[in-house]
Amino acid sequence: MNSNKKHNQNLEKKEISRFKRRRAVTEIISTMMLMGVTVSGATTLTYFMNDAFTNGSIGTATTLDSSSLNIILLAYDARDSSTLLTLTDVDNDISNGIHPITGGPVLCGISCNGDPNDIPSNGGTEFIVFQIQNNNLDSMFLKDLTLNGINYSWDPATSTSQLDTTVKLTGAGQYPSDGMFSILPIGSAPIFQNENFEIQSGESVNVLVKLNSAESDIELSRGIRVQLDVGNIHPPEFIIESGDAR
Repeated sequence: MNSNKKHNQNLEKKEISRFKRRRAVTEIISTMMLMGVTVSGATTLTYFMNDAFTNGSIGTATTLDSSSLNIILLAYDARDSSTLLTLTDVDNDISNGIHPITGGPVLCGISCNGDPNDIPSNGGTEFIVFQIQNNNLDSMFLKDLTLNGINYSWDPATSTSQLDTTVKLTGAGQYPSDGMFSILPIGSAPIFQNENFEIQSGESVNVLVKLNSAESDIELSRGIRVQLDVGNIHPPEFIIESGDAR
């Protein structure tokens, strides 16, 4: 009797041991499958995000991690056209629509390094205009910004100078130099560029950027990543669609 009981107990122990091993193997397989699905999903998402950025299929200006900073991109104009963001004579447009240097639908940077400080119609680098608003309680100081990772600095020569983009830059700061930007009040002409790079609380301004002649041209079908250096650890960042105005 005792022998049978011990035999049955041994069988039960073997069954329990076998069941535990099967359950352990099942859990390992499940974990591996879950990891595979996660990696596959992340890879697919990364592919589509990169493809969207590379091909400029982002349809609107997207804010990246800047909601807490209360800095808003109100509008932008990155067209190869005239009167950018309604600023009179701020033109990338060429007569007959063909750029004398590139001959194609790009915003000219490195291709216009022969005389980059000239106006675009004479072969100088071209312009982009952003309109931003500071909704912080305090002033912010826009000393630098980056476009697609390329740094642009505020041009001190433009301080209090009247904006004039109809003639070649003479050094008087009538518009920003190659690879720099100026800050403009929003209003009708004549426009005098801001004295410094301070943007007061609640203030909206236009930022006029002259493309860097040492950097690549910007194709009108490609996205532009804009980062504003206002002294925060995590600077506000936007992605816009090039070749458009919003």
